[in-house]
Amino acid sequence: MTLQSIFDDHIKAHDKVNIQASDSEDTASSRKAPTVEDKAKAEKLKQEGNSLMTAKKYEDAIKAYTQAITLDATNPVYYSNRAAGYSSKGDHFSAIADANKAIEVDPNYSKGHHRLGYEYPLYQYPWPSPSPVIIQPCILFDR
Repeated sequence: MTLQSIFDDHIKAHDKVNIQASDSEDTASSRKAPTVEDKAKAEKLKQEGNSLMTAKKYEDAIKAYTQAITLDATNPVYYSNRAAGYSSKGDHFSAIADANKAIEVDPNYSKGHHRLGYEYPLYQYPWPSPSPVIIQPCILFDR
């Protein structure tokens, strides 16, 4: 395996994820600004999703985060948390799409970059754990 082949695989995966993300109905730009009530409901749904993640009910957690996104598509945390749900059930393709969306919503949200760095190697090369070579730059970015 050459560095060029790894890079080519990365570009292919990135293109696939961008196509999926552009087809998504969760685009923040097409939604109205969330009201205070929407934000409060979304936060409760996020907390519900977090509890479901702790209980390892990943599908239900993903649904809760999706409902939170429907109410407030401007919060990158909801996309990042949903990415964690997808990752936990082994759907790394969807996790990458949500990590990219979290970064799109807020490019300074370091956890979105971390999730992306965590997921790419799992999607492309189903290793038992993510490569420290990929994750290390994300850790440095967060400092």
